[in-house]
Amino acid sequence: MTQKGKRKRKRRAGWTPPPKSARALASEREWARWKALAAVPAVPRRRQIIGSSAFGLAAVGLVLLFLLPSRSLVADLRSRGVPVVAEVVDTTDNKYDDLSEVVVRFRGFEGEVETGLHDWGGQYPEGLSAGTDIMVTFDPQDPSRVLTSGWVADPPLVTTPMLVVAVCGFPFVVLPWFVMARRRRLLRRRARIMAE
Repeated sequence: MTQKGKRKRKRRAGWTPPPKSARALASEREWARWKALAAVPAVPRRRQIIGSSAFGLAAVGLVLLFLLPSRSLVADLRSRGVPVVAEVVDTTDNKYDDLSEVVVRFRGFEGEVETGLHDWGGQYPEGLSAGTDIMVTFDPQDPSRVLTSGWVADPPLVTTPMLVVAVCGFPFVVLPWFVMARRRRLLRRRARIMAE
């Protein structure tokens, strides 16, 4: 092998590559844009936001369903209710061994009344069993509207069913707001990248 073949070509110190064509530059910009778009996380879909919002609305509706009728009953019984001693005739438990129905008997203005005791927020007072006597307050206009006198005077602030629904539903009330904010931020970021 000759000396000439062994020698490496030396680059000139001032050498620069030839300028790129407009097409090559546009292609590089497009590639950089797609690379930047690929780095942006997936944008949450509207149906995900709507779905979680629907669960949140259902949870709020359930809490109100527990709360509003009970408050209305307490307000009516405080204004026109009549306290009386009633006998617990029968009780029914649900599969969780909680009271699901309580039947009471008492003497109303038009004779003896046997009716179901109203719950407050999906719950009955503790210690109710068949054969015991309790103080109840009934509505003289509709004797079937009966609640224990203790809960008419001082109803519980929150009951177990209300608390369970509120705790389980809280994430579905709050989460859509965070997801919507994230969606807007990601859409703005994508729009900025596309505009470059």
